[in-house]
Amino acid sequence: MSQSYAYRNQQLVAVEPSAQPVLVADSFLVIDGRTRSLDLHLDRFRRGIQNKAPELLPNLENFLEQALALIPRTGRFFPRIELREELLVHIRPAPAQLGPATVWTYPEPDPRLDLSTKGPELELGQIMREQAAVNGADEAVLLTSYGEVSEGALSSLVWWRGDLLCAPGVEIPWLESVTRTEIFTVAKSLNIQTRMEHVRPADLVGFELWLLSSLQGIRVVKNWVGLSNDFKSGEHVERFNQRLKLLETQLP
Repeated sequence: MSQSYAYRNQQLVAVEPSAQPVLVADSFLVIDGRTRSLDLHLDRFRRGIQNKAPELLPNLENFLEQALALIPRTGRFFPRIELREELLVHIRPAPAQLGPATVWTYPEPDPRLDLSTKGPELELGQIMREQAAVNGADEAVLLTSYGEVSEGALSSLVWWRGDLLCAPGVEIPWLESVTRTEIFTVAKSLNIQTRMEHVRPADLVGFELWLLSSLQGIRVVKNWVGLSNDFKSGEHVERFNQRLKLLETQLP
């Protein structure tokens, strides 16, 4: 059962979920009080507040301290901190870990307008993912107006050319991803070469292809609806998962 809290008068109080637009948001998986790269999530949230509501910065650290203290230290949770009309935290049970993924190409160019901050486009991302589900897929892959791969509606996308780890080029619009940052950090620690490149969906057939998110970690793509089911199994996954475990720390 999820529970929402609003930050009012420098205290968190239980509230009903808000229907106001999301301006800034961040979520992270917590298992028995441990999570990965909490500093990256909190830094991204701080930058979002700086961008969208800098007047809230003086009380932000107090809000974050109280929000983290509310997260249970036993069990699996996927808490979300956010700014709507006020600062909020949602303490949510974590959905189950999923296996290999099926993806589907969103049929129009990426419709998102604000990728400066995680939050404003999350509802649209959820709508696009629901459209993917209608088409038998777990995630919608977004393309630029030139037909080049950008990312998933609510996830990042990377792929392997043999032992070379690749991702969409920096010129291609994509939302800042903590998990993508983690993956490239791990690659560097393993002396794995990386490259940014521009590709179309058909260019990825036959490769090892990953969907990345804070909730699911690495999901290997097994099928691309209407394109191919010829994708390599996740031969690099276990090595990366072992290193990702090293990024876990106990909540403060």
